[in-house]
Amino acid sequence: MVTTRRRWVFGGVALLVVALLGAGLWRHFDSPESKTHDSAVDDAAKKVDQVLFEFEYDHLFQAEKYVHSASQHPDIAVLAVSGETHWQTGVTMVLRVMGHGVEIGADGSVIDERDEPICFRLQLGPHDDRRDDDIECPADDPLQVVQDPSLSGVDERVKSALQAVGPDESAVRAAIADLGLDPAIVQEVTAQGGRVGVALRAAQYDCILARVTTKGAELWRPSHTQLAPGELRCAAPTALGSNFGKSPH
Repeated sequence: MVTTRRRWVFGGVALLVVALLGAGLWRHFDSPESKTHDSAVDDAAKKVDQVLFEFEYDHLFQAEKYVHSASQHPDIAVLAVSGETHWQTGVTMVLRVMGHGVEIGADGSVIDERDEPICFRLQLGPHDDRRDDDIECPADDPLQVVQDPSLSGVDERVKSALQAVGPDESAVRAAIADLGLDPAIVQEVTAQGGRVGVALRAAQYDCILARVTTKGAELWRPSHTQLAPGELRCAAPTALGSNFGKSPH
């Protein structure tokens, strides 16, 4: 009787292991590594949430725009893309996202932590959107995408430089050049009616407009809404126009 019971118990355990393996759950069965992995997946998923939010916020629909936008994030690489536009062919992307995984003990202490690449598949259109989290990462190399320059933190430097020169086009151009900004930043300067307009554009939504008059220099960063396609241009004439400095309605 004892022998029979032991065989039943051991057989039951074996069947449980087989069932877990078949369901792909054995690696998550009370495994410290799985806890850190699950935490890394959660962290990476939040970064993908932000990417998808920016797709919608920036009104993107073209495959190359999706790729460019996602690739601006330091922890995200685009491994593959297919399709052309959201509403016609649909666009499929595979992202590799670096997630930070942490295993926390019962006392709140950190038992283990590490960075781990987590892959996601995004299907954008043509009929609906969906995503698959924590898929097997393909061996593909990331697509090479140029990183946008940035105007972050230069506002006061620009204003101070323009404040010192007054509404002289040549002096304004020289002052901007002396700032040593990233050469990838588009710089425009134009003069009209005793005023000088300046536009600095790092990306579509990263723009500084300045107006220099005899009273000094004014700086303005148009809002995201104002810089949307079909709205205000990040260009020197805009700095001299009637919309300068106005909030969106």
